[in-house]
Amino acid sequence: MNNSLISNYQTKLLIMDAADKLVEETPFDKLSVTQICEEAGISRATFYRCFKDKFAIAQWHVELAWAQGANKIGRTLSWKEGYYITEANIASRNLFYAGVAKSNDYNAIDNFAPRLRRKTITETLTQMRKVPLTEHLKFQIDATVELEVHLFPKWHYGSYDVSLDEMCEWVANSIPRELFDLLNTPLHPRSSRPPRPIAEPKPHHII
Repeated sequence: MNNSLISNYQTKLLIMDAADKLVEETPFDKLSVTQICEEAGISRATFYRCFKDKFAIAQWHVELAWAQGANKIGRTLSWKEGYYITEANIASRNLFYAGVAKSNDYNAIDNFAPRLRRKTITETLTQMRKVPLTEHLKFQIDATVELEVHLFPKWHYGSYDVSLDEMCEWVANSIPRELFDLLNTPLHPRSSRPPRPIAEPKPHHII
């Protein structure tokens, strides 16, 4: 990774940290780019070099979390492994996601996430697995996305008092059977189990 990419990544993390801190006191919809810049100690020009708007902060982070985990399901990871890596990353930003999730904007994470996941699962099936996309598989993909975007947040915010490992197993076991079987065995399995955090993430009880 070259220095400019490292610098860009570090600046995005700085912006994310600032927004994460601010949503503890200010609803995300009312949060301005100016406030984020002041908290991060950067200019608006620097912000817009990194993100097109404030919604892009969460989009970037969730894409990063999925790129390391869920988007590799059927490629290098099983369902449960992919889920664990992604949700462990998201768990580190629970308060931020809780704030962002309350927004109804088209670009908000609750609208963006299903579109991206549906696209990725479809690409894994059709482009990498060369599986024809039948109407039944389309339905199973939709059902899977609904499971992911509605049930994992419930765990993050304390609705299910179980470990992340157990929650990932529950969701994986709920995937429609045909789709589960098509993608649970990776095309290119990792030589070792995916890394896990030192401490098991815990759900947050957010009122």
